[in-house]
Amino acid sequence: MFINLNLNQLRVFHAVATGLSFTRASEELNLTQPGISKHIKELEGYYGTRLFDRLGKKVALTHAGKILFTATEDIFNSIKESKAKIDDLRGLASGKLDIGANISIGIYILPEILVKFRNKYPGIEMKVDLSECHDLVEKLINNTLEIGFLCEYSDHKKLVTKEFKPDHLVLIVSKKHKWAKRKTPVSLQDLVDQPFVIPKQGAGSREILEDLLGKAGITLRNPIEFGNIEGIKKAVESDLGISIISKHVALRELAAGLIKSISLTGVDLKRKFYVAYRKDKYLSQAARAFLAFL
Repeated sequence: MFINLNLNQLRVFHAVATGLSFTRASEELNLTQPGISKHIKELEGYYGTRLFDRLGKKVALTHAGKILFTATEDIFNSIKESKAKIDDLRGLASGKLDIGANISIGIYILPEILVKFRNKYPGIEMKVDLSECHDLVEKLINNTLEIGFLCEYSDHKKLVTKEFKPDHLVLIVSKKHKWAKRKTPVSLQDLVDQPFVIPKQGAGSREILEDLLGKAGITLRNPIEFGNIEGIKKAVESDLGISIISKHVALRELAAGLIKSISLTGVDLKRKFYVAYRKDKYLSQAARAFLAFL
C-alpha cells in the first residue's frame, strides 16, 4: 500500500520534471537515484498512472505528468512567494535576492553594483547565477530567479524587460598584429582573410557577430571557437586571431596595452543590456530595493 501524498514527493517530482532528468534531480536534491525513483514510484501509485515515459536514458512527461507539473509549479511558486512576504516583515535588515546575469554583465559590470548595494543593505543575502541569455529567460519564467540581466531584449509576455546599460562592441587585435598601429579604420571586408576567435554558440556576442557579418555577406574562414571570454582575450593577446567583444569586457587589457582596439567602419557596434523580471511575480522587498537602486 502506498503512503499518503507529501510535499517532499512533490518536490522530487518537480525537480525531475523541471530538468527531465533523474540524475540531475539526484544531484540537485542530494538524494540517491534509487531514492528519487522510489518517490516517483510512490507518486505514480498514489495517482494510479505513469507520470514519466522512460525512453532509455531520456525522460518525458506523460499527459498526467504535465498536469501535475503545472500544479507543482503553482505550489512551489506560492511557497516561495509566501517566504518572500514573510521575509519582508523583517524589512531590509535581512532577506534573499536571487539574481541572474549573462557572463559579460555578471563578471565585468555586476560586481561593482553589488558592492555598493551590499554597503547600503548589508543584511541581504545575494546569490548570482551566471548563464547564457536564453537560459536566464527560462529561469525567470520558471520563477527560479527574481531578476535577470540580459544581453538582448526579451519580448516574452510573462516578463518586464527594461534597458539597463548601453554597451559598445570593439574590434580587438594583438599588439603584434599588423593593424596594431593603424590610424585609419578597417572595413568589414578587411576582416575576410583574418583569423577570427569567436565566442561559443549561444553567446550573445556570437549572435551579434554572425548577424553583422552575415548581412555583409562575409563568411569567416576557419574561425577558432573559445567557450570562455577570458580565453578569447588571451587568444587575441597571443596573436592567435582577432575578435569583436564588449568594450566592458576588454577594458582592463586595453588599459594595460595587452591588446589594441581598432575602429571598424560601416557598421553600428552599439547594443544595449537589459534587466528583466516576471510581470505577475511578487517581488520581495530586497528585489524592489535592488531595482530602485539600479
